[in-house]
Amino acid sequence: MKALAWSALVGGALFCTVPACSAGSSEKPGLGGGATGSGATSSVGGTQPNLGGSIGAGSTLSVGGLNGGGSSAGGVTGCQSGGAVFVPKVPTVMLLVDRSGTMFALQGNPQTTPWDTLRDGVLPVVQELNAQVRFGLMGVTGEKGQCPLLDEVAPADQNYEAVAAKYTSLMKPLKGESPGMRGLARAYEILSADPTPGDKYILFVTDGEQDYCDDGNALCPTDSVVYWLQKLKALNVTTMIFGLPSGANGVAETARYEAVLQAFANAGAGQPVAPVATDPTNPAITPEMAAIDIYYQCFPGGDPNAAGWKAEFGTVTKVDDPATAGIDETKTLGNYNAAGGTAKVFKPDPTDQTALAEEFRKVLAGVKSCTFDLGGDIKVNQDRLDDASVIVQGTPVPLDLTGMNGWHMPTPTQIELVGSACENWRMPQNNDIQWGFPCDILVPK
Repeated sequence: MKALAWSALVGGALFCTVPACSAGSSEKPGLGGGATGSGATSSVGGTQPNLGGSIGAGSTLSVGGLNGGGSSAGGVTGCQSGGAVFVPKVPTVMLLVDRSGTMFALQGNPQTTPWDTLRDGVLPVVQELNAQVRFGLMGVTGEKGQCPLLDEVAPADQNYEAVAAKYTSLMKPLKGESPGMRGLARAYEILSADPTPGDKYILFVTDGEQDYCDDGNALCPTDSVVYWLQKLKALNVTTMIFGLPSGANGVAETARYEAVLQAFANAGAGQPVAPVATDPTNPAITPEMAAIDIYYQCFPGGDPNAAGWKAEFGTVTKVDDPATAGIDETKTLGNYNAAGGTAKVFKPDPTDQTALAEEFRKVLAGVKSCTFDLGGDIKVNQDRLDDASVIVQGTPVPLDLTGMNGWHMPTPTQIELVGSACENWRMPQNNDIQWGFPCDILVPK
């Protein structure tokens, strides 16, 4: 995909004739800074300008009589380089949506359909970001004897039409089970074979605990989902959890659902995971006891869920796990710690389409790439980075050669925002990024 960055305002074209800038004409005008938006005009005269920045919709930029020695617009200096431009690594997002029967009638409010509200809130955001994110989709359900039933669209560039067509075609299943581990396993296959650069994410939407397509012991499928989330994270795929309200009844069942969502979020984010107990409200059940309980309840294969877990237990390869706190992980699929992490569980209101869409928009803003690659046959002289500049929303970003907080160049052809600079860029309202690189710090590869 030829990314247009994150909006018409995301720019950074560097204009310079390597090895040095000089006056004269070029096939491209001496104008830097990204796409010229709708209604924008520009006129360039005189010698080659040293200009960087961005031109947004409705703006006008006139340049005349400038030389290659430090002229600027909007505080950013730049240079002509035969069309080279810093472009973000386009992220990939797989939408993994639980299509269980309960998604089609909200508990206590049968007139509200979370499935429809979610779909109608998500699709406009996917359309908005169609040029900036490689989207894929997987609807996950199953029936007894047919497990799983997966409807999928592989991630691709400009994929809104295919995603929307598949999403809108999915109807309520006969009963509709929740074999989330099967969907995650399939997502692992798809993303393992995806060679595209850029970060990869799964957005997993569910309204209840998972199963192997037959109601039974909840510990076994929960352990399997934790395993697959950790396996995906080992592949550098981050999973974000959208937990919709469930039909859980009673204090213990509600507490377990909350613990399950937190365990999933921690596993998807690569944080420590505390094992989920049958009754999280019982303080006598320690994490060590909860972990070993998975083995004793699942390995014998006493119910269909346990049988599914046992079959998986005999075939999977465990993810390399970090140091743990006295938990015997040879008897579980997932890796567990006595204390779990604090990864965020997103809990949108399934009755409010506008609020749900806004929450989804905020989550996706967080996947914006903080790494930008320089196109063309040039590179940057990294000994001269003090002469360059990066500006987000009109505010200069500090150069930090330690790569901790600000911008730096880990390679001669790549800019990276790190620390709070990356966090600031990922805020939904921040879409204007500009570069200023003088001509004489650009050299041929």
